[in-house]
Amino acid sequence: MGKAQLERRRHGFSDSYELPLRRQDGSSLISLVAAAPLMVNGSFLGSIGIATDITHLKQVEKELRSAKEFREKIINGITDNLVVIDPRTYRIVQANDSFLGRVGLDYQAVLGKPCYQVMLHRHSPCKEGGISCPVLQAAREKLTAFGDRVYPDGQGQERILQISAYPLLDNQGEVDLVVRLERDVTDKRKMEEALAFRSRELQKTQHQLETLFEISRQMNAKDSLSELIEALITKTGEIFPDSESLFLVMDANRTDFLHLSPGLDHIVEQPGMVADFVRYLGKIQDPQIFNVANGPHTPAFLKIISEIYPSWFGLPILVQRQCIGLFLVGSRRPTDYPKGDLHFIQALLDQTAGHVRSLVLHEAEINQLRHHQATKVSHGGLIGRSQKMQEVYELIDLVSASDATVLITGDNGTGKELAAQAIHQRSHRSKGPFVVANCSAYSPTLLESELFGHEKGSFTGAIRQKKGRIERAHGGTLFLDEIGDISPATQVLLLRFLQDHYFERVGGERAIEANVRVLAATNQDLQKAVESGNFRDDLYYRLNVIAIHMPSLRERKDDIPLLCWHFLSKCNLKEKKNILKISANAMQALMDYDWPGNVRQLENAINHAVIITQGETIRRRHLPRFLKEGMDSPHATSLAENERRLILRVLQEANWNKHEAARRLQLTRSTLYSKIRRYGLEKTIS
Repeated sequence: MGKAQLERRRHGFSDSYELPLRRQDGSSLISLVAAAPLMVNGSFLGSIGIATDITHLKQVEKELRSAKEFREKIINGITDNLVVIDPRTYRIVQANDSFLGRVGLDYQAVLGKPCYQVMLHRHSPCKEGGISCPVLQAAREKLTAFGDRVYPDGQGQERILQISAYPLLDNQGEVDLVVRLERDVTDKRKMEEALAFRSRELQKTQHQLETLFEISRQMNAKDSLSELIEALITKTGEIFPDSESLFLVMDANRTDFLHLSPGLDHIVEQPGMVADFVRYLGKIQDPQIFNVANGPHTPAFLKIISEIYPSWFGLPILVQRQCIGLFLVGSRRPTDYPKGDLHFIQALLDQTAGHVRSLVLHEAEINQLRHHQATKVSHGGLIGRSQKMQEVYELIDLVSASDATVLITGDNGTGKELAAQAIHQRSHRSKGPFVVANCSAYSPTLLESELFGHEKGSFTGAIRQKKGRIERAHGGTLFLDEIGDISPATQVLLLRFLQDHYFERVGGERAIEANVRVLAATNQDLQKAVESGNFRDDLYYRLNVIAIHMPSLRERKDDIPLLCWHFLSKCNLKEKKNILKISANAMQALMDYDWPGNVRQLENAINHAVIITQGETIRRRHLPRFLKEGMDSPHATSLAENERRLILRVLQEANWNKHEAARRLQLTRSTLYSKIRRYGLEKTIS
């Protein structure tokens, strides 16, 4: 080495280099030698060298290098992403391997670079873009800052990072650096969200089961098929507010649809299509879902549904693996139907399908009985052959062809709603809806919302727009029961609608037209209410264009036997019994009572007797207590006297037509003649 250095001096080069030496005591040292050539007149005379002891300096350098390696080993041993940032310049001064792996860069590529450039690929600090910066927050507040942020990883995939920014203070208490730790919590947050979603789903399922039980109880309490279908449509309308519902229920023989869904005739115009679809449904035995995606094997009927509704689904209604109809929901704009709602509707149909079928069979039997009657004993749901009922039937036929407003009066239980239904069914609006509004069931404020609807936010609790009963009855009939109970403010609004058929929803400003026929009913004397100032006279005259009075049952007692047989047949089906007769003394008790509750009370009495009776005959002991108390009084007469009174009353009611009296008493004519002679009954001339 010495020869090489000497040669470099000869050529005029200067150098510095480290040279290990040994002291006299044998210890070693490291010197830094600075050597330069000694030249005189261009001639090399030798070299000059200065040696400096740098042993301590080298030892310190070694220790510093070891400390740096140890520090880097500790920093890189941290599994969380760690980066140290100068908050004044936002430049990165330190980063561990986890952070480098997250951003997909090496150490030299991030050192000294702005953090916003490395982590977010921005050209300016986060605060200039309105982005919250935990480093800046920690430096400003001199406190640790926490929070979740979403950052892209080295592959551009977004990850959720839990950020902790720790400020490091200098001797003057100012923030010198900020240590930022990142922990990837993407999988943890997804798991938390999945658990929260599962919890919500379980709560929703529990609520749906409770709701399903309550709805099923309410549905199975309906006594007529039309009421049940209307209630089901109302409930499904709450679940799918932006869709239309159709219930296609098969008749008793499962050969055709009952016309329970308005608009069916307009949907299907091609001959034979309904019959083909009914046969198609008749082959279905298991639950399934029809929708737009059924493919090329979709029946022609459902293809027409697809043309009308861009989004729809259909669920077969099954009873013991027999299809008895189809429930359809369709929307005129693209709509996603949640699977949970579909399963809920399917469960609701499963719960109510049996009751639907029993009502179909019952009403078919009633219709068959009515068809075989020699005389006109019914009109729609009304039963009776008395002269007063014949007058009611005649009025119903006369007013059905008109759109005039009809006021139906009569005591509670006389069948005012049945009369309204009969008018609707025989009118040109029969394919439209028949909507009932009981005016006494709501407070004045709620009644206004029920009749006219309301806009979203119009009052506390109005979380969405709601169509009122007037709007829902468009194209059909609105039946206003207990019209005498409406408030004066609602009377004004109703009068305006009757005048021009326009109305406004509660909280709305737009006038809406509704093509609706209004039928009203009351058990009050509205004329007296007008005179006392409780009812507007102009509204009364608008409602009372045509009046129909429903007679009380005590005014038409000769209809009691006919009504009894009708209710007996209905209750037999409901209670699954086969009661064939009503004894003479039981019928006498039914005939003698004045029936303040009218036909509804009579039906309840027959229902009570059917439940109590174990054999094939309803007897006096099976009747309700209020009927037995009068007969069991101390003044009760013998069985023979009761029979004599019954025969005499029926003869008088039949105007001594013995053939008719025998039919009502369910006796042969010879037996009736024998009893007339036995009791010495004669026709009196007044």
